[in-house]
This record gives sequence, structure tokens and C-alpha cells, in this order.
Amino acid sequence: MEKVQVLQGLNLEADLSTIKIKVNKTEELIQLLKTIKAYHPIFTSEYFFEEGTLIIRSNIPFFWKDIAETLVKLSKEEITYEEAKDICNTTIKERLSSMTTIPLLHATHKLGLETTPTILKDNRVEYTKSYNRHYTLGTGKNSHIIYSISSSKDSKIAKEIQKDKWSSNLMIERLGLPIPKWEVVDNISDIERIWSRYQKPVVIKPTGLVGGHGVVLGIDSLEEAKKAFKFAKDACKENIGKDWQQKIMIQEQIKGEDYRLLVINGKLEIATKRIPAFIVGDGKHTIEEIIIETNKDPKRDISNPSHTLKPIIIDQPLKDYLKQQDLTLKSVPQKDQQIQVRKVASMSQGGITEDFTEKVGPEIKLIVESIASSIHAFALGVDVMCQDLSKPLTKENGAILEYNTMPEAYLNTYPVIGESREYVFEKYIKALTEGNKTKQIVVVGNPSEDIPTLLKQKSFFRSYLDSKDVVGEYRNGDIIINGLDINKGLEKWQAIEALKVNASLDVIIIHHRDWEDVKETGLGFNRINMLIVEKKMTDSKEFSLIKRLKRKGYINKIKII
Repeated sequence: MEKVQVLQGLNLEADLSTIKIKVNKTEELIQLLKTIKAYHPIFTSEYFFEEGTLIIRSNIPFFWKDIAETLVKLSKEEITYEEAKDICNTTIKERLSSMTTIPLLHATHKLGLETTPTILKDNRVEYTKSYNRHYTLGTGKNSHIIYSISSSKDSKIAKEIQKDKWSSNLMIERLGLPIPKWEVVDNISDIERIWSRYQKPVVIKPTGLVGGHGVVLGIDSLEEAKKAFKFAKDACKENIGKDWQQKIMIQEQIKGEDYRLLVINGKLEIATKRIPAFIVGDGKHTIEEIIIETNKDPKRDISNPSHTLKPIIIDQPLKDYLKQQDLTLKSVPQKDQQIQVRKVASMSQGGITEDFTEKVGPEIKLIVESIASSIHAFALGVDVMCQDLSKPLTKENGAILEYNTMPEAYLNTYPVIGESREYVFEKYIKALTEGNKTKQIVVVGNPSEDIPTLLKQKSFFRSYLDSKDVVGEYRNGDIIINGLDINKGLEKWQAIEALKVNASLDVIIIHHRDWEDVKETGLGFNRINMLIVEKKMTDSKEFSLIKRLKRKGYINKIKII
């Protein structure tokens, strides 16, 4: 495949990264580009064709670099549109899913901060795909890594405690917070032994699975409990993990509604009611037909990375729950009759959400903030079951169920009913990157002065750099830190990204030999604190373009030497 040219960051053609790919302009290629652009604004600001070249403006150039070969093959009719779309959607899923990652990166770009793939050198990692979704927000010192809404500000202890309902329940008890009676059961004999001690109904669920997998609610009889235990065990086998993920617990079921409360940086930001999946009858169609029609909602299209709902899956638990209501998939509900098809209020099983942020009482607010602060979780989703979210949690009103350091926050942020709270993503980014003030400096030309030394002189902008600053430089294929050669012969983009994710740096300096060098690769940053230009480089049309970027606020200072 012909070379893909990436102009990283600000460049002489545009205010954001530009990707150039040699293609044939075809209707199917245009259709695919329209589809990707429609997914979410993060994918591309614009695209157009110019003399056999596809030009894309985007803040995520790595994605377009990943799929460039697919675009070329489609333009040459070497693959079909559907094959190309499948490859692109798979790449999006490996790079950006969950949906929480997309608005977080988008919010970061709106705040003018860099987003850099953290662990990758080039292309996607095939053997550990989760690494594809780690991003460094900001550059240098006080930058942070995210994986969905989980981040490097979440303590390791928080991540360890929350992943096992056994340990998370113990932490709730340790904090003296309300929690329904529970214990781990190793086998059916354990259930038989303790059955009479529990108020009914009860819940049986795996301690180490998420998304409602293996959970059975509303258990009233011992026979149902035994069946539920087997179902939970089978779910564990399907999701083979470590020993702690094989434990099963029994818990008294709390009456009330299911809520997810999202805490960020120690403060409750959003509360969302989670409503189990349901369908509404029309007096004509069967439950099965209505489910199929409901799943056609674009919001439930999981091939679209911007989906905010999940489809309702027809499986045995769904059929069993219908049977409990004396219904089958072939039943025809009356017009406007609402039929609940899931017991569990899980969004991954087709449920919907309603915003309840303004209705949270002060006692519950303090409880969820206490948990997040005590386990040192920067972001935490706390699940609460209660009858009235505005009142204290009591045995009569409800209790805490569990919590998660990587909740699907988009389900809180984009409720089906109520106010969208997308602004919370920007609040998250601002709090996460607080203190990220690494200076981003670009040099064009080959001045005789040593730039770090020059920047520390009082005569140069009153000592622009401090003598204690850790300075990282890219120059002629080399990485230099505090004047020491660290590595040589690196590709330019690779060296620049290496500096961006290096959290020891107070200053990052990128050297370009001349304007031709800039034309080939871009300036390197989305925002520049200082641009230093060798005097002989200023008498050119390129310098006029640079001054335009300064007038638009993308460059803070220009210094000619």
C-alpha cells in the first residue's frame, strides 16, 4: 500500500491533524466515509478528495491510519462495502469501545488537550486488545491514562476491591453502611443449610461477573434457589476466569427501584434510575415480534459505536420470566399494555435509564461519596436499590448493592428519560488533568543556540523555563532528556508520541529542520505554548500561515531568533 501521510496536530493546511491517503474516488468509499462521520463528531471534522488523494481532518489520526489499507482496497474494489464496513467497525470497537471512551476523548479535544494512544507503537495489539483502548490525556507531567472511565487516578486497591462482590460487600460493612444480608455459598448443600435464615425473596449471583450475567432475582422457593445456583455456576463456566470469579453468593432481595449513582473526584455527579427491559403491546403483534421491532431502534444498534442502548436478547431467562407471568413469546399483548421481559435492570440486557440526579437525598449522597473516597476511586458507579432515593437507606427503604470503578458512564450521561448530562465528561477531564501544565514548544530551523539553555536565560521571556524543569526533546530522530541522549534513530511520530506519554516531563520540545519538514509531518501539537522560528525562516508564505494559527489562539507565543 502507498504511504499514508499524517500531519500530526497543527499544520500548514489546517487547525487539526490531517490524514492523506491515495485512493480512487468511488461511490462505495464515499458511502463508508459518510457512515463513519455520522457515528460521532470525534471521527472526522471533514473529508474531501483532491487529485486522487483522500484528505481527512480528525483529532484521532491513529484510527484513520489503522483503516487506511481498508479504504484503499475498497476504492480499488478489492473488497466489498460490507467487508470494509465490518473491518472499520471492528477497528472502532477495538480502539474506542466502550461508548464512554468516545465522549471522554471528544471532551478532551474540546478542552484543547492532547490524546495519545498510551501503549501502542503502531497499529493495534491483537493479543491483548484492551491495551488498544488506553489513552494518555494531556502531555508530560500530571497527564493521566484512561481506559473507558477508569483512570490512573483510581487506586489499585479500589480496582481490586470492586471487581469481587465478596470484597466490596466486606468494605461496605466495614464502613458501617446499609447492606442486605448475604453470604457466599459453595454448593447446593450450603443453600439448603441456610435457606431458613433468609427473608424471601432472595437473589443468587456470581461475585465476579458483570452485566447481569448469572444473576437470578425473585427467588421464593428452595427449588428455584437450586436452579438459580446452577445457572450462576454455568455463567461462571462461560466466563472462565480466576478462582475468585467462580464464587456464588446469596443475598436478601431489597424492594424498590434500581439506581446507578456516578461519583467523580469524590462528588456525586449523576444519579440514574435503571429500568428493566420491557415492551409495549399494540394488540396485533406477538411479544417476539415486538422485541424484534424494538431492537431496530438505532440506539440499540451495537454495530454503531455511538449506540446508547443494548438490544433485548431472547434467551432462556427471558422465556422463563414470561412463563412466570403466564406469557410466551407468541402471546399478543393488548394495545398499550406494558410487559416487563427482564427482572434485572441491566442496560446490557436491554434496559433503559431515567435521570434522577436532582432527587438524591443528602444521606445517600454522603454514602456513595464515602465509598469512593474510602477506596480512593476517582470515578465510581454505585448501585443502590431503594424505594425512595430522596430518603435515608434503611431496611425498609433499601440498601447498597455493589460498585464499579469502570461503570458504563454513558448510560448515566445519556438517559432515555430526562436531561442529558454530557457536561459531566468535561468536568471529569478537568479534574483528572488538573495540574497538567507541561509546556509544549516547537522549533523550526536550526538555530545555533541550545534551546533549553536559551529558555532558562533571564533575557529570554524572563526565564521561560525553570532550572529544575525536566526537558524532553525530539531532534533529528533522537529523544533527548535534560541534554542526555536517551534513544536514537526513531521515526518522528514515534519519538514525539513517546515524549507526550512520558509523565516525568515539564517541557516537551519538538524540532523541525525547516518548513518542508513541517509540511511533511505537521507541527506535532494541537496547541503550542511557544513557537521558536529561525529568522531566515520568517520570509515565507509558511510563516504567514503560522501567524494565522496564532491569531486563532492555537499558538500562545512566537519568538524569532
